[in-house]
Amino acid sequence: MAALPPNEAKSARPIDRGVARRHAFLDAAREVFLEQGYEAASVNDVVRVAGGSLATLYAQFGNKEGLFLAVAQEQHERFVRAITPDCVDNLPLEQGLQVIGEKFLKTILERDHLSFYRITVGEARKFPQLMQRNVSANADKVRDVVANHIRTTASECEDANTYASYFLSLLLSRHHYRALADTTYVVTEEERRDHVNSAVRFLVRAIRGA
Repeated sequence: MAALPPNEAKSARPIDRGVARRHAFLDAAREVFLEQGYEAASVNDVVRVAGGSLATLYAQFGNKEGLFLAVAQEQHERFVRAITPDCVDNLPLEQGLQVIGEKFLKTILERDHLSFYRITVGEARKFPQLMQRNVSANADKVRDVVANHIRTTASECEDANTYASYFLSLLLSRHHYRALADTTYVVTEEERRDHVNSAVRFLVRAIRGA
């Protein structure tokens, strides 16, 4: 019998049961935490959704807090991947900022990200490191991309980092805060685009001293 090519052989290997069980617990826990919040959530509900046993869950995560921190880490990584802009090196200042801004705003307004942010704020005293990460680390990646784009396309700008911070603050205003406060608040694609465009025009005028 002929051997499978390396790529096919690799894909044919069964997923480790422990890894598969961990993924199942994380997916179920994310669903439960988003629906019920941290305090009300029960590990029994997680096991009911994911299958398996409490003993296996405790062996992998230690307790409910350990499970929540693991879910938070996965959520953080998912968020960072989602907000990371595509390459805008070939675009002029305004167009590049528009692309970056639309992707960032679309991501932060997604229901799951808003829900997890509310949980993080509510549990800030218990998990201060999560709040710090949401406030700073999540935005740092986008801020760096914005600052680099400004340096590349607006050499006259002497403080790209400060202008990049202003840009993200403009994006977060209005829609993000209202969406956090009101779960029924909906922002259309056109409204997102217009909001980003207003922020871009404001920033570009400031950079160019107009």
